[in-house]
Amino acid sequence: MKKLIITFTIMLFAAFCIQDSFAYQINAGAQTKRIPMGTKLELEAANTITTETLNSRDMFSAYLTKDIIVDGSVVLPRGTVIRGNSAEVIKPKRLSRAAVLYLNFDHIVAPNGRQIPLKAGISSSLKLTQDGGIDGGGNYGDAFAENLNKSGEIIKKSTKWGLKSGEELFTGGKYLVTPIAAVGGTFAGAGYLVGDSIIDLFRKGKNVIILKGQKFGIMLLEPLDVPLF
Repeated sequence: MKKLIITFTIMLFAAFCIQDSFAYQINAGAQTKRIPMGTKLELEAANTITTETLNSRDMFSAYLTKDIIVDGSVVLPRGTVIRGNSAEVIKPKRLSRAAVLYLNFDHIVAPNGRQIPLKAGISSSLKLTQDGGIDGGGNYGDAFAENLNKSGEIIKKSTKWGLKSGEELFTGGKYLVTPIAAVGGTFAGAGYLVGDSIIDLFRKGKNVIILKGQKFGIMLLEPLDVPLF
């Protein structure tokens, strides 16, 4: 009985070795096309990706917008699905500090259905932080600069109104009305600047929003070998 068990064990081990060897031969014979590192791919978001609803590790999908051609052959056709997840989500904070979103591009679904591991990073069309996160845009400094511009617009509009209205009142009336309008506009602009800047101290920053159908670019950080069958 003991000999029979030993014989059966040896046969089973040999069968596994043959199977592994056969699998290796199939892999070795598989044809691939290499997309080199640094290649840029244009994607289209399959759904809205936003820090307003996303949490860390949530999945997302996107599509290739153009065929990827290597040596005259289409390796990845337009519409190929690319999947990933939100590696980290930093929600917007007070002082108008914007949200930051870090995306991890996980794999490509090849035309033959295989999932190919992918390592890529955002390359264009989106505002990025120094460490590669997607910035929601804006901070307290940006908010203050925007308020300053709006304040200036109020003063300009008031001054233009003074010029136009003064001439309509009587000849030379612009010389009387324009300074008054400019002073009024200055007070109004200054009030807007101070008031809204104080509000911005307590206002939360903007969320990162990539709308469904919005296009953005990624760049391969490693070569991508795509099996042809």
